[in-house]
Amino acid sequence: MGSQDVLKIYVEGPGFDVGCCPVHYGQEEMATFPGAQQRRQVGALLVRLRERFGDGLRVDLIDPRSLMALGALFRFRLKGTEVAWVWRKKLIFRGIPAWEELEKALIEEGVVIPRIPPQGSR
Repeated sequence: MGSQDVLKIYVEGPGFDVGCCPVHYGQEEMATFPGAQQRRQVGALLVRLRERFGDGLRVDLIDPRSLMALGALFRFRLKGTEVAWVWRKKLIFRGIPAWEELEKALIEEGVVIPRIPPQGSR
């Protein structure tokens, strides 16, 4: 796996900055955080990715408000509130894909051999 073989998921993090100090959301704030539902959906997909591909797939979660996301913001015209999935410097999804779509796209794009066979292939 080369340096670009990382699934990068651009998703807004629960927090904001006041001056130079980050302030993180607590339980009450998370209940009303606008991106909370998206983060739960991404979290469910992350669990399935780990079950399906194990350690053979590296995943980075990147807040689009971060300086690390600046290049991707311009390259893929990302919006701060939009979830984006980038594999090998290619935007493969905007928003939250269905599990089957995500699994198929990663296999077609050359992700490592899955550690467990897909359902129904036995």
